[in-house]
Amino acid sequence: ARAEAGRIREQARVDATAIAAEIKEQATADAARITASAQQQIEAERQQAVVALRSEVGSLAIDLASGVIGQSLTDDQRSTALVDRFLADLEASEASGRTGSAS
Repeated sequence: ARAEAGRIREQARVDATAIAAEIKEQATADAARITASAQQQIEAERQQAVVALRSEVGSLAIDLASGVIGQSLTDDQRSTALVDRFLADLEASEASGRTGSAS
């Protein structure tokens, strides 16, 4: 009877170890899935923020330019060209600022 009880205890230990390893593996897989999902959501939200900021910068640039040159920029082609030029200048100044501060 003692030998049988010892064998049962040993089998229970082996089973518990296997179950613990399986639970750990599942938890690791779940954590990786959650992390990947969060990273995708963060990137999607970042892209939305970039689009919203570009739109806002474009509107502000048109308003500012209209005030500076004293005329309305209702012509879509003219507005688009102005916004594109403004964003290019902004990106160029940002790039030169990063290059200059890296020295």
